[in-house]
Amino acid sequence: MGSRWSNGGYIAEDTAAWRAEAAARPFSASTPDLVMYARPGRSVDEPDVAEQGQRVTELAARSPGVGAALSYWTTGLGPLRTADGRGALLRIDLKGDDSQAARTARDLVPSLQAAAPGLKLAASGPAWVNVTATDQAQRDLLHSELFNLPLVLVVLVLAFSSLGATLVPVAIGATAASGALAVLAVVTRLTPVSVFAVNLGCALGFGLAVDYALFTLSRYREERARGLEAEEAVGRAMSTTGRAVVCCALTMAWCMAALLVFPLGLIRSLAIASLIVVALCAVGTLFLLPALVAALGTRIDARTTSRRPGRGRPAADLSVSPAWRRVATTVTKRPLLWVLAGCALLVGLTAPVTGLRPALVDETILPPRAEARTVAEAVRRDFPYPPDRQLTVVLPRTDPVARAAEVDAYARHVSALPGTARVSTAAGDYAGGRLVEARRAEATGKRGTLVVVFAQGPVQSRVTAGLVEAVRGAPAPGPAQVAGTAVHLADTKRAVTAASGWWAALMLSGVFVMLLLYTRSLLVALKAAVLGGLSIGAALGLMVLLFQRWQLLGPPAGGEEGALEITMPLLAAALAFGLCVDYEVFLISRMVEEWRRTGQNTGSIVFGIEHTGRLFTAAALVVAVSMGALMASEVSLLVVLGATMAAIVLLDATIVRGVLVPAVMQLAGRANWWTLPPLSGRSPSAGLPTRRPGDDRPVTRQRGHTKRWRGGPLE
Repeated sequence: MGSRWSNGGYIAEDTAAWRAEAAARPFSASTPDLVMYARPGRSVDEPDVAEQGQRVTELAARSPGVGAALSYWTTGLGPLRTADGRGALLRIDLKGDDSQAARTARDLVPSLQAAAPGLKLAASGPAWVNVTATDQAQRDLLHSELFNLPLVLVVLVLAFSSLGATLVPVAIGATAASGALAVLAVVTRLTPVSVFAVNLGCALGFGLAVDYALFTLSRYREERARGLEAEEAVGRAMSTTGRAVVCCALTMAWCMAALLVFPLGLIRSLAIASLIVVALCAVGTLFLLPALVAALGTRIDARTTSRRPGRGRPAADLSVSPAWRRVATTVTKRPLLWVLAGCALLVGLTAPVTGLRPALVDETILPPRAEARTVAEAVRRDFPYPPDRQLTVVLPRTDPVARAAEVDAYARHVSALPGTARVSTAAGDYAGGRLVEARRAEATGKRGTLVVVFAQGPVQSRVTAGLVEAVRGAPAPGPAQVAGTAVHLADTKRAVTAASGWWAALMLSGVFVMLLLYTRSLLVALKAAVLGGLSIGAALGLMVLLFQRWQLLGPPAGGEEGALEITMPLLAAALAFGLCVDYEVFLISRMVEEWRRTGQNTGSIVFGIEHTGRLFTAAALVVAVSMGALMASEVSLLVVLGATMAAIVLLDATIVRGVLVPAVMQLAGRANWWTLPPLSGRSPSAGLPTRRPGDDRPVTRQRGHTKRWRGGPLE
């Protein structure tokens, strides 16, 4: 099954760089998928070494799935040979997309190494990075789950004080995670699914399912503590918290579905996987939880200890937290102060986002000992013009012989651009605006010609990015297309930037509408969207601060300047927003219930915090542990995502839910409960007693019917 997982999808599709790569393939000059470094320990020009090099190059060119293969021994090109003459490169272009290229590379590399043992071939390049990352991610999955499960069990035992109750959310979480893997295995036959979806699916599925079950089961036990029979308590829990679970699942699904607007295969793959995971989490909570409760019976009810043997009684409301009640009371006394303090903290955490530098995946996502990484570093160290720093300019309508003077002038101009190390054409090599090595241009029989530009700096540095724009803007002898890793980065950044506005609008507006339909409160829905936006900013700010500015994982994909792989901020933002809105729904649902019961704004706020604060703490710890388990991975992408999500859920469950939400709602007063008349039919607490405007008396349940205020302020 592992061979069917997708690899790659890190660059935008159907861009100018994408089309330029296709134009460069007939010239065997596209960005190589595989780079084989031969280090025989002696001169690569010795006859027996050269003979092996030619033979293995021809073998690679004839292999299935290979588009083209060239090496120092077949071309004599200087950039493919080390300065000391003891190393040489074999460049291989593979057919198909990233996944097909990775599958070809998995079989091709061992066969080439076995065919020429004297060359001591070692592999790198995008395809081999994908193969290595896939294998590492699958190994890391077991490690992360072994780390995850024991810690989650400890958190739940402390939260429930009952082993029977602890087993219910764990069973649902395990079912959701394993079910997600099974469904994803089927989906791989229909559409590409990234191997990283396995790690994300297990972490997110287990965390969300346990969270949903935790809130629902806690509500069941709360109703049991109030004296309801088990069957009635289950019904009550499902009609209140169960409805909140549905809203949370729809909200999270919408946040992840909005990612489909990005033209990145990896993001789309992870979005599809997340949709499957969220659906299974909701289904498990709504259908499996009642069955488990019925099967376990009173064994999931926590009981207080009695001095008389065999005697016990259902514990009082275990969801109540005196500590969180004191926090809520303190905040509601000085709401403006706490709003300013909380917003200042979140805005401060958001500030580093302005320095975000996106990068494409390269070998630095792998552990330092990985072959693909060590070989890439050796190639950059030993070769003056490594392949990844190459920009290939395709001039499809320019004849290199008939228009030799124009090509020469163009090459001289490009070689003088800041950031250019060397320019190579059919007529010779250029540096600093002059011809340094002449060659006789000969007709190749192919239409068009190439101008190969080698950058001085790291492929994803600012200097190289400036060179890409300069080369694209330089006057050429005819229509020009530019290919290369640095060009892919520039076009991917443009594509992501262009789609970001649509993504943000879709996500924020969709979630706002769903919350408006659920809460029936215009202000509450707007507040949730705004605070969710602040949480997104804080998540991205933490990511930039920890992994780009402080470089906790060492120099990342962008080289010494520091950068973040372009898909991770997008995925973290969507997950952070979805999780934060999930917590908002659970909190607001309790506040609305209390408001409709008593009509007291401050009392409802304190009640909501008091009855969910303890659960939020446990839920945040569960998600933090589940997502934080990704930090056990040796693939840096997963470490960055796991650490960021663990930090943001803990921040959201404390600062946002415990401080900002009650403070903002206290300042809003009766405006919290104002609803548009057309939306005032059902509410999250439908069936609960309500108040008439101006009536300060507590409202009690009416036999046979429920009074409901239609529109306008509810206080």
